[in-house]
Amino acid sequence: MGRSAILLAAALSAAIWQGGLPAAATQNMTLLHGEYGLYVAEAGDTIQVRWLTAVPDSGFLTIGVIGSGLAADEIRLTTGRSQAHAASFLRPADGPLTLRYGAVGSDEDRHQTTIWPVPERPPTGLGPVDSLFVVGDVHGEFDTLTAVLENAGLIDSDTRWSGGRNHLVFLGDLFDRGSDVTRTLWFIYGLERQAEAAGGRVHVVLGNHEIMVLTADLRYVSEKERLIADLHEMPYARLFDIRRSVLGTWLATKPGLIRIGEVLLAHGGVGRDFAVYSLQAFDDTLAAFMSEEVFYRWSLPADTVLPRIVMDSTALERRLDFFFGENSVFWHRSYVQADTLHEELRRVLDRFESELHVVAHTPAHDIARRYEGELLAVDLNAPATQLLFLSQEAGRLRPFRYGTEGPPEPLQPD
Repeated sequence: MGRSAILLAAALSAAIWQGGLPAAATQNMTLLHGEYGLYVAEAGDTIQVRWLTAVPDSGFLTIGVIGSGLAADEIRLTTGRSQAHAASFLRPADGPLTLRYGAVGSDEDRHQTTIWPVPERPPTGLGPVDSLFVVGDVHGEFDTLTAVLENAGLIDSDTRWSGGRNHLVFLGDLFDRGSDVTRTLWFIYGLERQAEAAGGRVHVVLGNHEIMVLTADLRYVSEKERLIADLHEMPYARLFDIRRSVLGTWLATKPGLIRIGEVLLAHGGVGRDFAVYSLQAFDDTLAAFMSEEVFYRWSLPADTVLPRIVMDSTALERRLDFFFGENSVFWHRSYVQADTLHEELRRVLDRFESELHVVAHTPAHDIARRYEGELLAVDLNAPATQLLFLSQEAGRLRPFRYGTEGPPEPLQPD
């Protein structure tokens, strides 16, 4: 029996939600298909794909092994008439897979997503770069994000990387509030590989809202994002399960603190309490804590019955403070809310051999300089409507901000 025959024999494909979308969702239903509502998970040798179509229809899923030469129609799966679809198959080979999926009866509702092996943890300390771009809290505002990235020349009109060897940092809080979180995550997931292939880099730094969703604190999840989970018949946090889902395992490799050249970047900011860490020690601690059973259990429904974990109170408090403490790297606000911490900031910069700290988390009207330009705050009241551009000029970093249109503007002194 050939590989494609084994795939088809092992496939489990079923429509999981019959009929059309609830009336409240019909006005946005075209924003649920493709990567707006895609879920992919891998357990052992089995991959499960769940997708939504724009209207009730039979669904299709084609699995392509990159570089294999397999004919697409040999491994095509179909589902019954529905708007929510699911199919499982045995992984045909190691390495990246191309998924083509959508509605059988619609030429417009056809999509493609490449699934990559789980990446290694990226380095947290990199050398200087000529051009560094930073986006603060995105909060699921996909259309605004792509507009500002296109205006800065980092993506083209098809939302593919066009930034060459530039570096782009997403400084946390991709999740919550906005309607298109899932689409935003798949976009950045693919953009990361496109940038790498062009000699550039896309960096994702975790924010407090990543930690919240990964631990099932869902207070700020939008109605449409909740609908995606309901249609897939699973709790929202399970869409990003860090042990099985493709997006969850990808996010679990991301750092909470990085340095590029002399620029230190963190979502909330590094205060004196967390300056006891080195870059590597902080990342090692983050990776270790996120791999523990206690972190994973925080993401499970409250009524889940599991064997008890024995952990002394001091160890538990350390983990709670690391992820949720008001002075943690994910939650720190004091630099932006006060103007009296210049000495503390300078000690932190010295500790991390940096000249500039870039933070998000605390929103303002515009990207702004603070503390004589040694701190740049990039979170905005209107998420992702601006991005920071740091240009290396005559041995110094000069800060600009891009909007969704027009040329970059130099940041004025604070």
